Amino acid sequence: MGLRRPYDPETRRRLLALNRRFYDTVVEPFDQTRRAWPPGQRRLLALLPHGDAQRPLRVADIGCGNGRLACILASRGTPVDYVGLDANPALLALARAHCAGLPHVQARFVQADLAEAGWSAALNGDRRFDHYFDIVACLATLQHLPGFDLRAAAVREMAGLLAPDGLLVLSAWQFLTSERFVAKQVSWAEVGIDETQVEPGDALLPWAQGGYALRFVHQIDLAELTALAEAAGLALVEHYRADGKEGNLNLYALLQAAQPRAAPAVPPPEPSSNPEH
Repeated sequence: MGLRRPYDPETRRRLLALNRRFYDTVVEPFDQTRRAWPPGQRRLLALLPHGDAQRPLRVADIGCGNGRLACILASRGTPVDYVGLDANPALLALARAHCAGLPHVQARFVQADLAEAGWSAALNGDRRFDHYFDIVACLATLQHLPGFDLRAAAVREMAGLLAPDGLLVLSAWQFLTSERFVAKQVSWAEVGIDETQVEPGDALLPWAQGGYALRFVHQIDLAELTALAEAAGLALVEHYRADGKEGNLNLYALLQAAQPRAAPAVPPPEPSSNPEH
């Protein structure tokens, strides 16, 4: 659905600010509604590889929110080295609390904004190859970036985090396929935005659980998701729809490098402080 034209910079700035205010406003009720495990994410578990004691599964959760994915992965009972990234400090605090002491999961969290270039640098830690992951997940987050160009840049940066045979897992809300959500759309005039400056598939949707707030969302359909994958050198491996009252309100997709990539070069060993070696 996304147009391949530059998004109006001022409109983009205002929509990103709107979404930051949204999460600041509804963080506690949002957390409460994100405790259950949706069917689509349960199904995802069967499609992901497992780690073992010698090599835990390395997972980067981009837009991790309250850390729900880490809790879901812990249920498999196999080792996971998990890092969650989110822009909202309150959500990250909740994620740390929810994931403290999770069995089988070593979790850490970093703050960075997906809308800002170079956000992936925040994932670099002290361990070698820390920025190469078996799984990079971005669930219900890419849809909050206004403009195809910004979404494409984020997907390319995610692709750069993957190990040679790694999987990028995306999900996107298919709200325009639901009459009840189409009916809930709020006029752009309510936030003083000219509707000619947004893309087809863009919408303002209200939140009314524990408070009222507006959020910007874009429907990433299968055609756009495929275009985003191709722009990042990725190929669609698997896709399905699940969740919501209708049972199909989220589109899930697994992407992998379209062409085999070489493994990252192994850095030379650091000099040992032990004089015997």
